[in-house]
Amino acid sequence: MVLLKKTNQYREIEISLLLCGEKMKKRRKRRVYHNWIYEISKGNTNLFYNSTDFDIAREKVLERDHYTCQFFLGKWNDGIHKPDKIKIVKANTVHHIISIKERPDLALDLNNLVSLSFEAHEIIEDRLKKHKKYKKITEERW
Repeated sequence: MVLLKKTNQYREIEISLLLCGEKMKKRRKRRVYHNWIYEISKGNTNLFYNSTDFDIAREKVLERDHYTCQFFLGKWNDGIHKPDKIKIVKANTVHHIISIKERPDLALDLNNLVSLSFEAHEIIEDRLKKHKKYKKITEERW
């Protein structure tokens, strides 16, 4: 576990680890085994992302990266997008470096997963829409 700048952030991570541990115990009790290569190639990606297997892999990757976004830390980029400035951001999302649609066999490979914040994941997936500032037609004079 990484000690961040503020003790409040450290407490948040510690509490989230405890809650995730309880969640994982409940999920493992009702674990169902699947052939993920077959399921993903059929197009059942939602089944995969909601599975216990992915939950376990996700938690292992977040622990490996100390719940810190690797994109904003400057340790990882996809070759196209780069962060504007280096900062410490809490990671809550796991990203597949090589898409599971391209290589379903790497879906649970920990070396193919990286911890990202929600904002960094949206940037990498090109889903972040930047709002345009419209120029005012006339200036208000009231």
